[in-house]
Amino acid sequence: MKLKQLLLFWAIFTTLGTLQAQDVHFSLFNMSPFTLNPALTGAFEGTARIGGIYRDQWSSFLPNQFTTNSFNIDAPIIRGFRKNDWVGIGMMTLGDQAGTARLKNNVNMLNLSYHLALGQGYKTMLTLGLQGGRVNRSINLMSDGLQFEDELDLVGGTPGSSQDRNFGERKEYFDFGAGLMLRTELNRLTNLEVGLAFFHITQPNYAFGGAGFDRDAGKRPMRIAAHATYNQSLTDKWSIAPTLLFQTTAGSTETLLQGWGGYQINPDFKLNFGAGYRFADAGQVLLGMDYQSVLRVALGYDVNVSSLNEVTNFRGGFEIAAWYILKMYKKPDVKPTIICPKF
Repeated sequence: MKLKQLLLFWAIFTTLGTLQAQDVHFSLFNMSPFTLNPALTGAFEGTARIGGIYRDQWSSFLPNQFTTNSFNIDAPIIRGFRKNDWVGIGMMTLGDQAGTARLKNNVNMLNLSYHLALGQGYKTMLTLGLQGGRVNRSINLMSDGLQFEDELDLVGGTPGSSQDRNFGERKEYFDFGAGLMLRTELNRLTNLEVGLAFFHITQPNYAFGGAGFDRDAGKRPMRIAAHATYNQSLTDKWSIAPTLLFQTTAGSTETLLQGWGGYQINPDFKLNFGAGYRFADAGQVLLGMDYQSVLRVALGYDVNVSSLNEVTNFRGGFEIAAWYILKMYKKPDVKPTIICPKF
């Protein structure tokens, strides 16, 4: 392992704490609905939504070592118990890879949501979402780039130590999450969305340790995510959408503020742009586009501004995301009518 990479990994682990404190996160979090909140399942106007997101961290000097990708599809499928309620269903696949030891997480989740219409004119929606599925983890213990703390010279270890650590290379477990979301139309030009989600509710054992390993130490800590988006149309051309994300897991927190602006170029195209800041970590440059009300594309780049920039030289993560909403409505079968003129 190169010294620069070693220093980078050391700084990461020092900053984030234990491995338990880490979880998948996206700067374009609103483009990855099922890693944000299961209650976003079926929360759109249309027949079905197909989307995906890809992130490559520090790709300029550590290509293909810290990557995350996710694909999702969901749909509002049936009417609920009341006329203006509905049920949403969806699925997500996610792949995550970290480091030269190829630590991988492959996640397959099913989502279910119930959207409850409230208030006069049903302009407020309260949604409960549930998520559950299977996670497969793997790691390459024979990797030349894998070194443990007691093997590093800078902590008095013995380079090349090969003691038996009682580790396995694969781990499978079930994982579950739930979320609540409130969306309301404040007036004709303004709407607000707030949500709260809980992931890894059952705190499954996700460690690679074998027999004799402390099972309590291998529990996946719960992640709690709170998010809010305020959409305001300023004119028939301009709009703003400040957003907030706060997450916490195992005592570590992430706070992310973003400010999006929008300009309606013509009736079909809208340009989206903005900036964000992840506290004590990175600034963000954001760019996107809407086509009609069916296609959204977004790009994001993190500019590292924490103490890690001594190694990263202000280089961060690149993201690209998109979703497409299918709108397949049956056209009415109108019988021709012969109108007899009156004389």
